[in-house]
Amino acid sequence: MEIVYFGILICSIAFFISAIYISVFLKRLTDVTRSLGYTLKDVEEQFGYITPQLMTTIKEAQQTVDELEENMNATDSVFDSVDNVGKSINSLNDTYKNYKEKITDEQFQKQLKPTVELIKWGEALTQVFKKTKV
Repeated sequence: MEIVYFGILICSIAFFISAIYISVFLKRLTDVTRSLGYTLKDVEEQFGYITPQLMTTIKEAQQTVDELEENMNATDSVFDSVDNVGKSINSLNDTYKNYKEKITDEQFQKQLKPTVELIKWGEALTQVFKKTKV
């Protein structure tokens, strides 16, 4: 009978130790849960403060993107004009090449001589004008 009492005593001690470990574990779990609750409360308050500012920033970014789109659309005509100028220059070059192929160098020099003389006289007049102006 003593062995049965001794076994019950050992089981009681083991149960007592298990109960202490479980209570310590539950106490720590309670502390962690409470700390997590405080942290989440602070996070919620901070989100309450940040959310309106974030919405304002998003609206301003959207306005900036809209303005940028308008500006890009406004520059389309500039690029179209540059494209047209490039096409005109290519057309002029093709015309000049066709003309140059049809005419000999002597004829070209003869036709170009008045233009060269005009450029020389224009440069001379510019130089005289500069000297009289100073």
